[in-house]
Amino acid sequence: MTSFMNDSLGQKFNPSNRYFSIGGCLNAMNYIGDVDPGPSFLSPGIKFTRYNFGVTGLYRIKPRLSARATVSWGRVAGSDAENSNYAAKNVNRKFRNLSFRNDIIEVKVDAVIDLFENRGKYTKRVDYTPYMFVGIAYFHHNPKGQTPGGDWVNLKNLSTEGQGMADGAKAYSLHQIALPIGLGFRYKLAKHLDLAFEVGWRFTTTDYIDDVGGNYYDKNKLLAEKGQTAVAMSDRSFEGYMDDEATALAAAALYGGTGLWTDDLGKPAINGYGRNGEQRGDKKGRKDLYIISGFHLTYIIPSKVICPKFR
Repeated sequence: MTSFMNDSLGQKFNPSNRYFSIGGCLNAMNYIGDVDPGPSFLSPGIKFTRYNFGVTGLYRIKPRLSARATVSWGRVAGSDAENSNYAAKNVNRKFRNLSFRNDIIEVKVDAVIDLFENRGKYTKRVDYTPYMFVGIAYFHHNPKGQTPGGDWVNLKNLSTEGQGMADGAKAYSLHQIALPIGLGFRYKLAKHLDLAFEVGWRFTTTDYIDDVGGNYYDKNKLLAEKGQTAVAMSDRSFEGYMDDEATALAAAALYGGTGLWTDDLGKPAINGYGRNGEQRGDKKGRKDLYIISGFHLTYIIPSKVICPKFR
């Protein structure tokens, strides 16, 4: 590798040394938001790690700089019930009891900047190099929740926080923009093959990847305009205790001291949850983000293909 680096430093970059590569990606996806806050954006909860697949194309522009485009599809998920407990710092999420999954299609373009440069042809590239990338991405998402009966439903259509209703929150879009930033390490497997591992954070402009970001909405209005499913999915705090109010009251008193109250529809609920205007999401208003990490296997397309001559 050292000889390659020394050779490249003594050369002037020739535009004819530019090249294309194409490949596939096998990744894992994680999410940080209201339903799985994580300790920081560097340390997401890994219990709900899900899959991601993609195809990518890269064009070498300069000795250290490449332009890249990637299309990927994957899933993120989260659950209050499975990611929290009755400890003081987690009890609020335990009672809230929200959950979701979201399939995300992403189209990303970015600039890839290598630490080690290559001024020669692709055959003279270094054996390995760390790199970073930054770009812009469009993604389509559609948060879904599982009803008590086991069916998956589109949460946006249900206006669980009154989104899009006359006196509710502003409706959110399923079409969003994100800022991808990340780091990677690429290794030369063979003359035309590279293998890379990278981690990339997608900083989004939405708080509704998980359909949670604001306050509870009036259940009577939800029932009238969206139906019983919307009511059930907007407030799930009492689901774990529906068959036993005494257990619910004891749990609330023991862990939260919240007691029970009767909600807008005359049904028992845990105090502090489900009442019109009460907090449902993160009061700090932080935007959701997702993380894609995994392996990229790419094939370098030779700049010139030599064809046999027939005489």
